[in-house]
Amino acid sequence: MTDHDTKAEHTVDEHEHGTACGHEAVSHDDHVDYVHDGHKHAQHQDHYDEH
Repeated sequence: MTDHDTKAEHTVDEHEHGTACGHEAVSHDDHVDYVHDGHKHAQHQDHYDEH
């Protein structure tokens, strides 16, 4: 099994995570993940990766 991120189900255009988006922010290394529907999203170009 390979340990990698999976592309999330929505794009930045559909919903942009940020300080006022309503999702919990969690610091993760050099970026911030946002807890969304029970998993964490991290922005990657025009979409979010699930962490």
